[in-house]
Amino acid sequence: MNAAWRAASRAAGAIAAACVYAPFAHAQASPETLERVEIQATRIPTPLAQATDAVTVIARSAIEQADAASGIDLLRQVPGLQIDQVSGAGGLSSVYIRGSDPNHVLVLIDGVRVNDSTNSRGGGYDMSNLDPTRIERIEVFRGAGSSIYGADAMGGVINITTRKAEPGTVNADASAGVGGLGYHAASARVAGANDRLNGSLAASHLQDGLDSRGGSLALDHVGASGGIDFGAGLGLSTSVEHSQRHGTTFPDDSGGELLAVRRALERKADHDTGASVGGHWDLESLSLHALASSYSHQASDDSPGVAPGLRSFVGVPASASTTDYQQRGLSADVLVRVSSQSSLVVGAEVQRETGVATSTYTLFGRSIPADFDLARNTRSEFAEAKWIPVTDLVLRGGVRHDAVDGAGSHVSPSAGARYELHALQASIRADYSSGFKPPSFFSLGLPVPLGGNPNLRPERGAGESIGYEQRLWQGKARAEVDLFRSKYNDLVTFDNQTNRIVNADRVEIRGAELLLSARVSEALSVELSYTRLYTHVNDENAPLRQRPGQRGGIVASWSDGGASTFGWRMEYAAQDFDSSVPTGDEYLPVYLRNDLTYAYRWRYGLRLTAAVDNVFDRQNENYIGQPGQGRRFRVGVEARY
Repeated sequence: MNAAWRAASRAAGAIAAACVYAPFAHAQASPETLERVEIQATRIPTPLAQATDAVTVIARSAIEQADAASGIDLLRQVPGLQIDQVSGAGGLSSVYIRGSDPNHVLVLIDGVRVNDSTNSRGGGYDMSNLDPTRIERIEVFRGAGSSIYGADAMGGVINITTRKAEPGTVNADASAGVGGLGYHAASARVAGANDRLNGSLAASHLQDGLDSRGGSLALDHVGASGGIDFGAGLGLSTSVEHSQRHGTTFPDDSGGELLAVRRALERKADHDTGASVGGHWDLESLSLHALASSYSHQASDDSPGVAPGLRSFVGVPASASTTDYQQRGLSADVLVRVSSQSSLVVGAEVQRETGVATSTYTLFGRSIPADFDLARNTRSEFAEAKWIPVTDLVLRGGVRHDAVDGAGSHVSPSAGARYELHALQASIRADYSSGFKPPSFFSLGLPVPLGGNPNLRPERGAGESIGYEQRLWQGKARAEVDLFRSKYNDLVTFDNQTNRIVNADRVEIRGAELLLSARVSEALSVELSYTRLYTHVNDENAPLRQRPGQRGGIVASWSDGGASTFGWRMEYAAQDFDSSVPTGDEYLPVYLRNDLTYAYRWRYGLRLTAAVDNVFDRQNENYIGQPGQGRRFRVGVEARY
């Protein structure tokens, strides 16, 4: 075990040891609210208090309290996550979980996979497509989820649920907000449900950023959902989400607003549609589930390219492209309740993907076509079990087999355990998981002269973690420590020597996540998080982009017990390695941002909000040459009926 791993272990161990001695004065601490939260993205319904993996759940109440300007801001305080954004509000935004690549993170929206294999990021989802007014909850699984979801989940899973009708209610709400730096937003929603039927319809619009500050974003959503309960445990549900996104940005690696030689902005337009129809039949000892899903993503991109610089004497050629990605899936499973303490689920899934691209690159005045038309099928079988052999011990295991056209056959196992230490008011958990990812359509279909490689192998990864959770102060406070380690092989990367996409990198990642949360009083709650990350590439100490060695944050909320609520969010990241064509490799300075929010619940169902983003107007950099958002004031109003 190397020095980095030992250092992380000592740091986490010290905190864990300090926590062990604190609870004895409160041995009869009451259970936390945590234990009533159920994870939705697992095949077997599991309370969060029985989870063997590291999972973060962001509920609707926390989303409202954060009053975030964009969906990506909701994820900034999750331990182990790094969020980046290329050049201004209109730039591509990616999420890294425990140092994994963004294309190793599977994103689900209402059960629909929304990763696009035709994009140049290898299938990573653009998180700037998220509008916080549309989201009911977010679940973040930090660790490989391929035993449940197969490909694209090698680094983790983000499961997003949009807002639906609440049982026994009929309600409507609308909101509007304005602010500096080009921000304005509006949304409306109506929903209703009775004992048998439920339905909702919603729409939203978000405008953010300025072309003069590196780029802008216009995002429109419309969605509908419904369901029917036929009785006798039989039910049907459906949902559809459509979004349109128009963005402007300086190209990736260009040097951004401060350093880009070519001043024209890249212009992007995206259209996304996701739909699903699901059914369930709950019997005495088993449940049957089926889900049919569909996702389509059409995109157009007009880029001025990047001028030559220190890292490349050629730069990045100008390009114009359109892509059309289609994914269809069908899954079915049966959940058997072996006993009150044990469950087993087995099932199968089929998926078909197609990707079509029409692109033209302009290099040295010459037009080079880069079209492709690819398709692949994936056939999968899976099984998962949860067993509680004795009181306080939870065991979980899973395995999935995927046969992918052109990428071979893959088996992804996982195992986990959790044990409650009631005498200490604590719990300990451990898990192991493995995963894989087939090469993206972009990497396979790009012409060889431009770097494409039709012979790429699937990427592979495996990881393990151990966590300790301590309840303190009669259940009003909680401390968590997680140690994790992951190894990735055959990672797809661009080789500057051969100017080709290749399987080359072998990456080992180790780290620790710390989380402290407390309800200090009836009015005040505080949460602190910290992540320490170490990465090694090819047995060297070569750094990886957008993986700061240290990240941390503070979230505090205070309420007067009546109408007013104040919030403070602080985000910190240590120096971060980055690279751009004009500068070559460099380190970004320390990132530090503070946000303040205020909400007032008025009469007539009105809620008034005010926020200050980046209170101290710190000049952060998201990428080399691209300043982060400056100080901004926002105000909003929401009406509920």
